[in-house]
Amino acid sequence: MFIPRKRTTPNDSTKYVISKNAIEITQKVLQDYAHLKPSNEGLVYWCGKKTHDTVSISLVIAPKTTSDWGYISTSNRANFDLVKTLAEKNQIHIGQIHSHPGTVVDHSDGDDLDASFKTEGLISIVVPNYCKEGFLPLTTCGVHRYNQGNFQRFSDKYVSQHFEISEKLSCDFVDFRK
Repeated sequence: MFIPRKRTTPNDSTKYVISKNAIEITQKVLQDYAHLKPSNEGLVYWCGKKTHDTVSISLVIAPKTTSDWGYISTSNRANFDLVKTLAEKNQIHIGQIHSHPGTVVDHSDGDDLDASFKTEGLISIVVPNYCKEGFLPLTTCGVHRYNQGNFQRFSDKYVSQHFEISEKLSCDFVDFRK
């Protein structure tokens, strides 16, 4: 039986600014996985900079993965490629975005246990239906943050007030899937 997670509305002033291009790239990559037969879960990493209370997403990385209908994973080599790229581009890892096969957008037990990165403040967005219908507005997704050893899902109110999409912010793309 599925039990939905309690949603949180943190009392902070963190603002997440996402390049519109990052949204478009993310959607395309997740939909590439959706078009496999059978459809697979997809994954990208969002990277960027943090200045005071503003986190800017300006780099999307598509790691090499192993995926299937209900799971996705990365190897140690794929994780190394991420860290190396972050160092080369002087960026930080902001979050991971992955798709689920159905409408449930809470983290699964596997999402919690098998996440390759569990660093304080890491964002994790779960996109429904393999992203076949896109993932905007973000409130249609499960938006989580790693905090004190757990992924905690934000309330829709928090997501609406703290996440914005910017047409002014540019975005790079690194694709390791090939």
